[in-house]
Amino acid sequence: MQFHKWSRPLIKGGISAVAVVLALSGCASVSGTGTGSSAKPNHQIVIGYAGPTLTNAFFVGLNQGISEGTKKLGYKLISTNANGDASQQFNDATNLLSRGIDVLILSPIDAKAITPAVKQANAAKIPVFTLDRGSDGGTITSFVASDNVAAGKTAADWIAKTLTAKNGSAKGNVVNLVGLVGTTAATDRDKGFKEGLKAYPGIKIVAEQEGGFDQEKSLNAMTNILQANSQIDAVFGANDDNTVGAERAIDGANRFKPIGDPGHIAIIGIDGTAQALSAIRAGKQDATISQNPIKMAEKSLTFVSEYVAGKTVPATYAWPTFLLDSKNIDGPEAKAYGLWSAEIK
Repeated sequence: MQFHKWSRPLIKGGISAVAVVLALSGCASVSGTGTGSSAKPNHQIVIGYAGPTLTNAFFVGLNQGISEGTKKLGYKLISTNANGDASQQFNDATNLLSRGIDVLILSPIDAKAITPAVKQANAAKIPVFTLDRGSDGGTITSFVASDNVAAGKTAADWIAKTLTAKNGSAKGNVVNLVGLVGTTAATDRDKGFKEGLKAYPGIKIVAEQEGGFDQEKSLNAMTNILQANSQIDAVFGANDDNTVGAERAIDGANRFKPIGDPGHIAIIGIDGTAQALSAIRAGKQDATISQNPIKMAEKSLTFVSEYVAGKTVPATYAWPTFLLDSKNIDGPEAKAYGLWSAEIK
C-alpha cells in the first residue's frame, strides 16, 4: 500500500502497522499530575479543546473526531473556536483552564503564541495533548500528527518524478506556496520540500510566497507569481486550500492545460480535502498527500483515555499519509486508508 510513514522505529497502532510511534514518553500517569482524574468516572472527566478554526475542512475533521472520540469515551467536552486568531486561541485556552478541565487539547495557530497557555496548564498540572500542530514551549504529554517533513519530501519526489516523465529528466520551474507562517506544520512541510529538492538540482524554485493555508491568499499570491513567470512546471501547495487557490489563479490567467499537455502545470497539495478530491477527479489537480484528521483526533482521545488510566502514552505519534492521484483515488487502497472528507457531517 502507498502509505507514507516516518522512517523511525515502528510500533503497531492506528489503522495499521504503518502508523508510527517516534518514542515513548517518560510522562507520569495522571495520578502523578495532581489532577486526580484517575479517580473520576469517565462522565466526570472534562476535556477542553481550544480549536483554531472551522473554516478549514481539515480542522472541521479534527473537531468532529474530538467530538466523536469524547462521546465514545463518555467524557464531557468544552470546545472553542478561535476563528484563526492566535490571540483568541490563547484566551480560549486560558479560559478553559479556569473552568476546571482535566485535559487540554490544542491545535495551535501559532506555536510561539500558545506557549504561555501550555506553561499555565503545566503549572496547574493539567496534561496537554496537541493535534497536527505543536507548541514551541512547555511540556506536551502527547502530540499526534503526520510527519510533515516527510510529507514535504514526498511532494518533492513526486514533482521530480512528474517532471522527469514530462521533460526527460528532473528539471523545471516550481512554485512553493508556503503554509501559515508560525505553525509547526507549515515549517516542517517547507523544510521537507526544500530538503527533498536538493536531490534534484535541475528543479528550480522560481517563486515562493505564503499561501497561509488559505484559498484567497493563495489565489492572490499565485496570480502575482503567474504574472511574473512565463514558465511554471509545477506547484507545491502546503495544504489543499493553497492548491485550490493556485488552481483558481491558473484558470483566471487562462494558463490551464490538461494533464498530458506539454503546458500543463502539475499541482500537488496536502490534506485530502473534498475540494482537492473533486479537483483531482476533474483533472485540475494532480495529487494530494492525504491525512485523516477524524481518525487522528480519535487516536489522540485514545491516548487521553490511557493517560487518565495511569498508562504511559507516546510522546509523539505519527499518523500515516497516503498519496492520492487520479489512478488510485477510487481504488481499494484509498478506500482502506479512508477518504475522510466524505465522512464530514
